[in-house]
Amino acid sequence: VSLCLSVSLTKEMADLSISYDYTKQRREFGIHPNFGQSQLTVVSIPSIPSIPVDEEGTTDVDKVYQNGEIGDGVADSTASKQWIKTVETTATFDCIAPKAVHDANTEQFVQKPQGTLHTDGAWPSEVKTNEFVDRQRALRRIKNEPTYQSAVVQLMKNADSAIQQNNIIDLYEDYFLTDTHQYASEPPSCKTVSVFRDPNEIKRSVTHICWHPDSANKLACSYSMLQFQQMPDKMPVSSYIWDVNKPNEPEHELIPQSPLCCLVYNPRSPDHLVGGSYNGLVACWDLRKGSAPVESSVLEKSHHDPVYDIFWVQSRTGNECCSVSTDGQLLWWDTRKLEAGPIDTMELDEDGVVYGGTSLEYRSEAGATRYLVGTEQGLVTLIDRKAKKDAESTKSFKNTFGNKGGKHHGPVYSVHRNPTNMKYFLSVGDWTAKVWFEDIKQPLMTTRYDGSYLTGGCWSPTRPGVFFTTKTDGTLDCWDYFYKQNEPCFSTKIGEVGLTSIRVQGHGKCVALGSEDGTTTVIEISEGLWNMQHNEKKVMTDIFDREQKREKNLEVRAVQRQREQKDKAKGAGTEAVFDPTEEDDEATKQALKQVEADFYALIELSDKKEGEGEGAGQSAPADSEAQDEKVAEDVKE
Repeated sequence: VSLCLSVSLTKEMADLSISYDYTKQRREFGIHPNFGQSQLTVVSIPSIPSIPVDEEGTTDVDKVYQNGEIGDGVADSTASKQWIKTVETTATFDCIAPKAVHDANTEQFVQKPQGTLHTDGAWPSEVKTNEFVDRQRALRRIKNEPTYQSAVVQLMKNADSAIQQNNIIDLYEDYFLTDTHQYASEPPSCKTVSVFRDPNEIKRSVTHICWHPDSANKLACSYSMLQFQQMPDKMPVSSYIWDVNKPNEPEHELIPQSPLCCLVYNPRSPDHLVGGSYNGLVACWDLRKGSAPVESSVLEKSHHDPVYDIFWVQSRTGNECCSVSTDGQLLWWDTRKLEAGPIDTMELDEDGVVYGGTSLEYRSEAGATRYLVGTEQGLVTLIDRKAKKDAESTKSFKNTFGNKGGKHHGPVYSVHRNPTNMKYFLSVGDWTAKVWFEDIKQPLMTTRYDGSYLTGGCWSPTRPGVFFTTKTDGTLDCWDYFYKQNEPCFSTKIGEVGLTSIRVQGHGKCVALGSEDGTTTVIEISEGLWNMQHNEKKVMTDIFDREQKREKNLEVRAVQRQREQKDKAKGAGTEAVFDPTEEDDEATKQALKQVEADFYALIELSDKKEGEGEGAGQSAPADSEAQDEKVAEDVKE
């Protein structure tokens, strides 16, 4: 390939023609140029005689220019004056275009769920699928075809090969099952997954959290202000359903008549939710029908105080729920006809004492008729309700925990059964968390008294020895009784405001925490806190049984001591035996009051004598000693 360049000159050089032939072989096309360092030279035009040219057709600049002027050997012609010597410079360049450093958010991937209806398919168009005879005739015709038999034989060969491989190698074999595992390979930790903030200007507390029964990414949160007489006039009443993957805006909005104190998914139908309001109403929502409740109770046939907790209960239709409030009522509802009022009612009245309910726990696995109610008096009651078909249901107090010691010094904010051992349950109130057994009225195990007030707690659904507690200083404590019982195994600061609610996801990895400023934080805990340890279930069962037997032995010992003291008092006749558990009679109480009054009178008289002695100077020491002896004798008597 040759390239010829022709240039036309001026009139003085019209007779000259400049041409340059460039020749290159075909195999050298596309080869990248190889740059290197070389001396600065000027390529001259061979046809100009005024510039000295060497044999290679190049001229050294130093020969052409000497001290900035044209050399002696160069003719001062018009062509030579056109050359100008420039100062050498160094420049850097790049083949890639320059780009500025910047940040950009990726476009959100929007997913839209859409269902598909599958009917009888894969049939030829001439076959009537609604006719059984036509379908059977089409199946016989297919089986009689020669290609059908060959296809079945080929499929059998593939299936036979897969079965032989499965018989040789067990694809689902678990290795190292007999090896003992250590407690955890790494220290407990957590990381924040998502944060949901109340979109309203007036921030409210997250009163209740409920995870979606089928989806691990959705949760329902209720918002309200439970402080007495601190609710503003224009406070929003909406509650929201959030998606962990889309924390910027809620997925659904629920608009009740009054702010919700509790909100629960229906485990049978996740599209239905039931909630209890601050003014005592109970409402039901269907997410397919909008934000307004489809059913709501009337004020005259509802609770008279805020509904602090509500649960779906076992029934044939799956539409019954139970609610509790501090008005001392336990109400059962049918969500299909809430306006008609509760289907059953129970007053939490035991021996003339009305308990105000603050928390509720119901598990059908522990007994379809058993309800645990935490009260504002610090006690936990076990309610048994047996429904009858043609008569009114029977409701009774099966047990009251804490009335003989060990009760909470404030309202019980959370009651939660152990997921593995249903007869053991956790209660959270005042500054401690306690583990109880259904047949014993005193707590089996109690955490140490904390410096901050506890606001909630729950067991881990995957590990029987782990439970969580929240505090007013914004701290989450994780207790692992399989590891140690005297202090939490892990504590983390969630925020500067107090935590108000907690709920653990079904698989145990994520924990949702609600705070006073309306923020819901979803954290993911480390594997050691949700993955069941080797032999943990058996060990925790042994620990609970040991504590249960110890408490029963202490109860039996206390009863025996009381009997021994009574028998001893009867055998001694009139000789009295002091029993700290017995109450004093009326005469003894009056005598004690009289002795107490005389004692304080003597102290006032002694102070008065000392004041008079200091004012009058030194009094007679004999009189002072006599007065002191008289006071001592009276006190002794």
